[in-house]
Parts: sequence; structure tokens; C-alpha cells
Amino acid sequence: MLVTLSGVTHDYGEGLLFNNISTSINRQDKIILIGQNGSGKSTLLKIIAGLLEPTYGEVHRASSIRIGYQVQERITDRHLSLMDFYMNEKEKIEPDTEEYYSFDRRVRSILTGLEFSSEDWERELGSFSGGEITRIALGRLLLLDYDLLLLDEPTNHLDLKSVDWLIAFLNSYRGAVLLVSHDRHLIRSVGNRFWEINSRKLWDFPGSFDNYVSERELFVKSALKKREKLENEIDRLQIVARRYRLWGGEKFIRQAVSKEKQIERLKEELETISIPEEGDSPKIRLPEPSRTGYVVLEVKNLHFSYDKRVVFNGAEIVLHRGEKLGIVGPNGSGKSTLLKILAGQLSPSSGEVKWGYNVSWGYLSQMSDELSFEKEVIQECWELVPDWPDFEIRKYLGRFGFEGESVFKKVGLLSGGEKTRLALAKMILKKPNVLIMDEPTNNLDIWSIQSLEKVLMEYKGAIILVSHDREFLKNICEKYVVIKSNKLEHLDRLEIYLENFDEFKDTFLRQKDNASKQKNFKEKRRLSNQRKKLSEMLETLNIREKELERSLEKLYQEIALHSADYQKLQKLQEEISLIEEKFLNLLEERELLQKELSLLDERLLGYR
Repeated sequence: MLVTLSGVTHDYGEGLLFNNISTSINRQDKIILIGQNGSGKSTLLKIIAGLLEPTYGEVHRASSIRIGYQVQERITDRHLSLMDFYMNEKEKIEPDTEEYYSFDRRVRSILTGLEFSSEDWERELGSFSGGEITRIALGRLLLLDYDLLLLDEPTNHLDLKSVDWLIAFLNSYRGAVLLVSHDRHLIRSVGNRFWEINSRKLWDFPGSFDNYVSERELFVKSALKKREKLENEIDRLQIVARRYRLWGGEKFIRQAVSKEKQIERLKEELETISIPEEGDSPKIRLPEPSRTGYVVLEVKNLHFSYDKRVVFNGAEIVLHRGEKLGIVGPNGSGKSTLLKILAGQLSPSSGEVKWGYNVSWGYLSQMSDELSFEKEVIQECWELVPDWPDFEIRKYLGRFGFEGESVFKKVGLLSGGEKTRLALAKMILKKPNVLIMDEPTNNLDIWSIQSLEKVLMEYKGAIILVSHDREFLKNICEKYVVIKSNKLEHLDRLEIYLENFDEFKDTFLRQKDNASKQKNFKEKRRLSNQRKKLSEMLETLNIREKELERSLEKLYQEIALHSADYQKLQKLQEEISLIEEKFLNLLEERELLQKELSLLDERLLGYR
């Protein structure tokens, strides 16, 4: 094992982020860490990396382990070239090793895979944008062979082609990988184990993403069933205990006390049952858009240059009412620039951008530029609807995850995901009938993405969307524009664009899952058969218990009727003693059966 966590708990000052995490990371693991924004994913990565000490618990790392952790790169020498920045890492490698001799080739492969042209290799670091620096930092981390690689949202600022390159790289990576990502294509293709931080606990599901989804659902159902079963048993025992006390007699009082102790144990067991909650995604609702003309947007012969570099040359777009258009292309091709031109934030060098009749567009930028960082959250939205009362605007913001005092936080102090949700809230208040969205899934957790995706799929207005999230694009858009070599190419299907580089499939994961399932099938079937047999025995005892209860009640009724007949009373008392003995033996037998069933249920949960 590379890393072992024992009882790891972390308190960030306002309460527990997570509690009593005990798990381990093995060399073959490709773990995807999932959780809501603010659940502690990044904190857990820092604890595993050794950059942060947990409040309680211990982290044991294998001796001489090398851990690579993705950090926001700080550029100390802005005049250093990109190539020199990477080649400096060679000093960290032991000479005369395979890693040392293959280093130069690896540098070129990573730079090419992350869409840096050979001209970029000699550019000074200070000339790159913030998004490009993030990609450079990711690539630098991938240069060395670590035993464990920790990545936090590595697909941010990557285009579709770079995401596929990263998938291939991680699948072939010799060490273990633990990564936080919301990109469903990546996590389907890479993950062979899924960790979910939920309700301050860590849930561990082996297998692929689809297996995680199905097994999580089954686990929740099993846990709910177990909880219901315990609650029913507690109710039943409480009735039995009360009945025994009413019957009186030393034997029944002892049994009543025994049942009451059993009830306390079951209540304690009930408290230990934890169930992962559904992701608390923002409750986004888009208002019914007002009707536009049939032609929503016409872009004619669009030209745009930046620092003498031609971005578009003769671009043409026609968007009709209700159409959903995806914009794709490599990093730096001009996707965000095109959206800024459409939103009026940049002026084209020449050409025409003509919006149709009754169009009211809303623009969501990639970096939440439409937000004022010095304002409070509530101010950002209230300015758009000044006639709304306080409780109404707070109720509205609550749908986007801003509850209580959080509405008074400064926008500049918000996390990336919170800024995206606030920008969405602000855009929706404008009631647009055309949405212009630049990477809206950045910094959102997977539940928020699925919630937003569902809303956009049902939205009746037109959408122009830039995203690196393949599934998000495919589920929402019905037509696409590829920006390539300063031109716009129109496509009806995203697959036409993807097939040029979609070489990396996840079949090895399915094979691995199938092998695991075959291995466990026989044991699961054996345990299930054993459980069925015990359940049938228990049901027989329950029927017998009811028969004995009826017999006892009948005998007690007869005692009341023959209270003056001594001989009859003596005979009835003998019969009661005999049935009581049978009753007590039955209760002991049933208690043993229930313990066996509980143990079997716990074992079967391991074969979800």
C-alpha cells in the first residue's frame, strides 16, 4: 500500500469537513474523488500530499514514496522559456535510468498533447495567459514518474483533444492516481475506483463510473431497507416487552427486561447506519423565454485580429429560434473571443453580427467577469430586481446554494463554483431568450452539472455554448461549429469532430469489472441462498410465535372464567407453564437466527 488513512478527521473551524476516514491507496488504483463543492475534496488531497495535517487521525505513507501534487504554479522567472522551464525538471531525475533517457521525448509529447505548438516552446512564461499557465503547471507535474499523482480538476482550461490526450496518459501511467474531476468522459475512461465524500464520510466504490452509479444506488436502497427493518423490529420488540410486563410473572418480567436491552442495542445500531445523501444541486429554473423571430442570429463575413494574429477570417453563423449550438476547437482557436464578440464585449475588425427580432441574450463568461468582486452576493442580484423584498431575493439566492449569512459574503471571497452559481443566478434574473455560455461547468460539482444540464436540455430558447465537457455538449447541443485555421466549419454531430482523435477507449475497465463480477458471483449466490434459507426458518418461527401468543391469551381468558375452580386453575397453570417454556425456547432460537441474518446482510453489502 502506498498510503493508509486511519481515522482521519478534519475540522476547518466552522465544523467537520469529514470524519473518521479510514482507507488506503494501492499502486494500481486510479481513484476518482467525487463530492459537492465545499465537501473537502481539495483538503483531503492536501492531507494525503502531506501539505496539511488532519485535526485527528494519521496518514501513513510508504517509505521513499514520491507524491506529485497539482498546485497553482507561481512563475518566479517570467523571462524563462517554456522549454527551459520543463527541462529544469530533469535535474530531479537520477541519471542513467530509463526515466532520465526518455525525459526529452516525454517533454515534447506532453507539450504537444496539451496543445502547445513548437513556436510556443520558446515563448517566455510571462507571455502566457492564466489558463495557459494552468496547463503548463499540469504538464510540468506529468514530467516525472511519481508513485502517486494527485490532480485537482485537471481538465479545467483543456480542450476536447487535450482531455483525450490526458485520458491516454493517465491510463498508461505506472503509478497510482487520485484525481478530482467533474468531467464524466474522463472519469468513465480512467477511474477504476470511486471515492465519494458525503455527509462527512468517505464512501468507497470499486469499478467503473457506471458501476459506481449503479452500486451506489443499490447500496442506498440496501441501507434504507436495513434501517426500515431495524425500525420495524424495534417497534415489534416494544410491543412484546409491554405485553410481557402486562402478563407479569418472573419469567416474563425477565424477558421484558431482556427485550428492552435488545431495543437499546438496536437503537444504537440504527444510529450507525449512514447513507450517502443525494447531491444538493442548485434548484435552477429558467423562465419561459419570450418568443424571438425565426432567425435569432446572423454572423456575416466576420474578421477579427488580435496583436496582428488573425483569429477569424470570413466567419459565418446563422442561428434559428430554439436551436442549441456548440462551439468547439483547440485552445487558443478563438472560442471565447467569438462569444465576447457576440456579447458585444469585443468589436470585430470587420463583418456583421446581427441579432434577430425581440432577442434578449444573457452572457455567462468563463471567468465570471460579469461579477463585481467588491460587492456582496445579495447586492449583485438585488440591483437587477430592486422592487423585490428582502425575503424574496434571499429565497431566490437560496436556490443557488446561498443561504443564511452567506448572501452577505463579498463576491471576491467566493469559491470558483460559488462564483459560477452566482453568475448563473444573475443571468437568469435578466430573463434572456438566448443564452451565451462559456465553460459553465468549470468549478461545478457533478450534481450541479447534471442539474444545469437538465435545465438547458428543457430550455426552449436558443443556446450558444462553449464547453470542454463532452457529455454536456452532446446532451444539450444539436449542431456544432468547429473553429479551425481561422475558419468556422459547421457540423451536425460532435462525433464528426471527435473521430479525428478519439482513439482511447475504456474497454479495459469493462473487462476488469467483468472479471471482478465473475469472481464474486459464486460467493454472492452462496450467501444469498443461505440467507433465503434462514429467512424461511425465521418466518416459520414468527408464525409459531403468534400461535403460542394466541394460546397463552386464550388460557389467561379461561383463568378469568374459572377463577373459583381450583382443579381447573391448576390444570390451566400447568398448560401455561408448558407454553411459556416453548415460548422462551422459541425466542432464544429466533434471536440466534436474527444475529446470523444480520451478519449475512453485512457480508452481502460487500458484494453490492
